[in-house]
Amino acid sequence: MHRHHEPPYAGGEPASPESTGRGSERRIDDRPDAATSAAEGPDDPEVAALFALVAERLKQAHDRVHALNVSADAKTALTRQLLIVTEAAKRDLPEAARRLSRFVQDLDEGRPPVD
Repeated sequence: MHRHHEPPYAGGEPASPESTGRGSERRIDDRPDAATSAAEGPDDPEVAALFALVAERLKQAHDRVHALNVSADAKTALTRQLLIVTEAAKRDLPEAARRLSRFVQDLDEGRPPVD
């Protein structure tokens, strides 16, 4: 079977085997990131626990939105708000947790938080 290999560079001159360390086996998507964000691997167990809690609550909120008896446009707006919370969690996890709590509280009180 023929195997297709991507070049080790994204335009310009090819990288030399010495600079890549693996020669033609090296692929663009194999490069390690220079810095790892907290979202990719929090070292603090409390932060990891908060990430897990927010992730589980986001999943539950998505399930609740999906089950709502509202228009497709309303569901789209609510899902968009949950995606904003997801993005916020990458930068400010405690703020994302607060936003999600307010979102869920509004759902619990029968006030779907549609902007």
